[in-house]
Amino acid sequence: RLVCAASGAEALQKAAELAPDLILLDVMMPRMDGFEVCRRIRARETWRHIPIILVTALDGKDDIVRGLEAGADEFLTKPVNGPELRSRVRSMLRIKQQFDMLQEDARMRENLSRMIVHDMKNPLTTILMTVFAARESDAGPQARQHLTTIESEVRRLDSYITDLLLIAKMQEGRLVLN
Repeated sequence: RLVCAASGAEALQKAAELAPDLILLDVMMPRMDGFEVCRRIRARETWRHIPIILVTALDGKDDIVRGLEAGADEFLTKPVNGPELRSRVRSMLRIKQQFDMLQEDARMRENLSRMIVHDMKNPLTTILMTVFAARESDAGPQARQHLTTIESEVRRLDSYITDLLLIAKMQEGRLVLN
């Protein structure tokens, strides 16, 4: 689906509303040029991954560098060659699709890791409770030594799991260290 905007401000507004897969951006626009729109898009964390193709009548090397430094992924000069534009759009959309898939995979892996780490605490608690119960029985000195070793190792594993949970909370921004 193609959505058009008549100005840079309108382009930013529509990008916020629609979360586009690609932005085809003219450099020469009223009030806010395409370079500035590009910089503003790249300044927002949630938009940094959106491919931007700048289209302009400017064809100097300095203009191309300026566009790329503003955050554009591609730069096309007018008059635009239709097959070239379609090819670059397809290429950028493929890259965006791969990025989205990687992001989704990373989210799934992170959620799975968090779930596994959290679920590992329950068996450790059960093992500790069993160790405490066994100590109360008439276990001999050698059995008590084994129980002490088991308790020590379970506490060490629990410490690792707690550290992993703290790291996950810090990554999510739910825990801030002072």
